[in-house]
Amino acid sequence: MSPKQINSGELDRLMRNVLASDVDLVVPSCLSERVIQKLERKALLRELVLELLLKGGLVLGSLAILAGVLMLVNGTGLLTRLFTRFADNWQIIASLLFLALVTILIDQIGLRFYHAFNRESTKG
Repeated sequence: MSPKQINSGELDRLMRNVLASDVDLVVPSCLSERVIQKLERKALLRELVLELLLKGGLVLGSLAILAGVLMLVNGTGLLTRLFTRFADNWQIIASLLFLALVTILIDQIGLRFYHAFNRESTKG
């Protein structure tokens, strides 16, 4: 019988029978707490990464709108000059962007993730 064919009541009964018949199977008492903590960490990390991606999308979208407005007002000359200046100083700009990215990752994800689970561990 495949798992799709067993309804939840039959599956519960089957699991009870299997667990009751095997005396060598020892389930740690803190297993459910550890599983819940892992799931909470995974959900929090997913939430923090999605929040960071949303903020990054908002910043990039704002920059794209600003570039579009500048292009309409001043023509393509301003964007060409900015691109040339960025191309000439790409190493400095890339270093600053990398530093900003690492700082934002630590601030938005690392510290909040650490703080949430450090607070939980001091409660219990």
